[in-house]
Amino acid sequence: MDQNFKRSGKKPPAKNGTPAKKKGARRSKASLVKRIVLWLVLVGLVMLVAGSFLFAYYASRAPAFSEEKLQDPIPAKIYDRNDELVTTLYQGQERLLLDIEETPAHVTDAVLSVEDNRFYEHGAIDFVRLGAAVLNNVTDGFGSQGASTITQQVVKRVFLTAEKSLERKAQEAYLAYRLEQEYSKDDILEMYLNKIYYSDGIYGIRTAADYYFGKDLSELNLKETAYLAGLPQLPNRYNLYVDQELGTDRANTVLSLMLHHGRITEAEYNEAINTDLTANLIPRTEAERASSEPENPEYASYINVVKQELQTNDRFRNMELAEALASGISIYTNMDSNVQRQLQTMVNNKDYYYNPKFQDDNFNMASTILDTETGNLVAISGGRDYREVVMHNQALVEKNVGSTMKPFLAYGPAIEHMQWRTDHMIEDEEGYQPIGHGNTIYNYDMQDHGTVTMRDALRQSLNIPAIKTFETVQEEAGEDAPENFAESAGLDYSTEEEEDVELTFNDVLGGGDNSRFTPLQMAEAYATLGNGGTYNTAQSIRHVVTDEGETVEFENESEKAMEDYTAYMLTDMLKGTFEPYGSADYIPMNGLNIAAKTGTTSYGSELMEQYNLPEGSAKDAWIVGYTPEYTMSLWTGFMENRENGESSFVGADEHITPQWFFRDVMQSISTYNGQDFDRPDSVVQVGGNALAVEGSEEARSNDPVTTGESRNTQPEEQVEVTEEPEQVIIEPEETDEETTEQVTVEPTEEETTEQPTEEETEEATEEETTEQVTEEATAEGGMEETVEESEPVEEPTEEETTEDDAA
Repeated sequence: MDQNFKRSGKKPPAKNGTPAKKKGARRSKASLVKRIVLWLVLVGLVMLVAGSFLFAYYASRAPAFSEEKLQDPIPAKIYDRNDELVTTLYQGQERLLLDIEETPAHVTDAVLSVEDNRFYEHGAIDFVRLGAAVLNNVTDGFGSQGASTITQQVVKRVFLTAEKSLERKAQEAYLAYRLEQEYSKDDILEMYLNKIYYSDGIYGIRTAADYYFGKDLSELNLKETAYLAGLPQLPNRYNLYVDQELGTDRANTVLSLMLHHGRITEAEYNEAINTDLTANLIPRTEAERASSEPENPEYASYINVVKQELQTNDRFRNMELAEALASGISIYTNMDSNVQRQLQTMVNNKDYYYNPKFQDDNFNMASTILDTETGNLVAISGGRDYREVVMHNQALVEKNVGSTMKPFLAYGPAIEHMQWRTDHMIEDEEGYQPIGHGNTIYNYDMQDHGTVTMRDALRQSLNIPAIKTFETVQEEAGEDAPENFAESAGLDYSTEEEEDVELTFNDVLGGGDNSRFTPLQMAEAYATLGNGGTYNTAQSIRHVVTDEGETVEFENESEKAMEDYTAYMLTDMLKGTFEPYGSADYIPMNGLNIAAKTGTTSYGSELMEQYNLPEGSAKDAWIVGYTPEYTMSLWTGFMENRENGESSFVGADEHITPQWFFRDVMQSISTYNGQDFDRPDSVVQVGGNALAVEGSEEARSNDPVTTGESRNTQPEEQVEVTEEPEQVIIEPEETDEETTEQVTVEPTEEETTEQPTEEETEEATEEETTEQVTEEATAEGGMEETVEESEPVEEPTEEETTEDDAA
């Protein structure tokens, strides 16, 4: 009779004599394994689902798949104002594109051996290589080994960055899959060979073959082919111009891989290994490397401005500059290509000046030429032998501008706000202490000229009348009136750190830290005077046509900066610069109605002493002038300080350095159509040749008003300049402050534009220094004596502390 085991609690005997306990343990162990496997499957499924969602999320954030970006770069074309093509902007070396069907087999064999040997066998991703890479990344850290296929490298180069992250790898895989759905393997390999980077600004293997070896792909030997195939992994390191040993080792590695994969024979390998890789290497100096040699360097300065202006337009603002310039756009500019070439050629010509210091590489110059009426950028030079890739555009570098600031901080505001006549009288003094400052200011000749007209004060560039005018404007028109007037003409004194800058007498003389502007800005400001008071920002681009035919218009800023009477009266006075006793009266501008202002900047006392500079040494020399047709600014100066005046303008004959260049350029580009500046109805002629504002109190007065009573107890009478001025300008009163002022001597003869001979010079008079004479000047009966200003600095700074004009 069977026992009731359930009830009794006893267990039945096991079959075949096996204990029940052992059999149950086996079932329990099997169940545990099943549970573990089940959990692993579940975890795997969860991870797979989560990974799929993560991959989908990353893929959704991938850049848009764009067929346009996959196309090989189409360089931008630059057209001048007559719609003539002047240059093409290649990104680095001009690209030579290959056709995969015409590519030699040994080239593709070398590339596939080192980059992706199974390229034609796998899909977008090589899972065999990927598995090996995963194991290495687990043991050696993420990113230690890559498994990117050629397809992945194409999408990484076109759409992504080189960042190593899971998100970027997921996007790469997704885009690679898309690419292989749209294009054949041959198409993708062709993309790769045309896009890969080979150092020195070289893209594409065909371009690289020409650059390094001067050969087409079919002409390369096996060693050269292997080198080019292996170069893209670390292009700047394996560059033969950087390290020939490393480059040769890299080529040998590729040859080994080609042998390993059966793409070359043992005999071919041995022959290639013993081939000298550098035997056919094109010799190149550092300066000749492709990255520093843009096409058509005479246009480089202008193109530099074009690139900056392109990125200010909404259509291109959010694009990488390289991307925009490789998108096939055509850029139509305001460049006069003839003037541009002429300007840069003259700047580069070191033989233009006879003085060896101006033929030295340390001497430089920068110039801007604008259309006076429109503000269009006609031409620009960023310096001697300017190469945009490696050098600063000096026309866009801020510099102390010297006395060229006087029309904008003194006389312009006086006419604008107080409607002074051009013969408004200003009391000069032998020495003058600006209000609120202990420095004593002197004129260039240490003379008190008595009461002078505003016209004569500007024409002769006297310091004390300019400072008194500035102070009177601040007192009567408001503290900010001079600053606001200058800013309306594009000379903005506000900074990122400080909106309101306190101007001083030193800014009027152009020697302060605040009065630093670029040659381009100075041209814009003076063009405002020639344009009746309307300010235009300089504009290089008229419009851009995209590769799809869309026209993108470019517009420049244009606004009224000052009253038309202010602009005209300043212009009329600035014509005196070339008249007797003007600061450039030795520069004949025959046939042109032209107004201009000269200026120089000098050194502080510390630099004068440190470099043992002669008295009268100047660091920078300027001239800015305009006709109704063109406005031209010109800066000349030195890039580093040298002892004994070797990097300075010393004496009057050197101070006038920019004037001759200015004359030759303006006379060569002008049309000589007789055009003069139109006098507006708001200006009337009074008291002979004086000009006044119609309806103003001074216009109704028979006699001009006098401003700035002398502080001298015994004012001196007006004195004409007949002797060389001494170099003393500022004498600090009861202060430890030391400043140095620039004084120039008076030239009497003119300098030729070519290297002079002894026969071309004349003997100077007792009151005049010797200058080079041209036949043109001799025919006019000799030179008039000139006047020159010398300006102070409130507190000496590192280099440019005081200012004066060259005369």
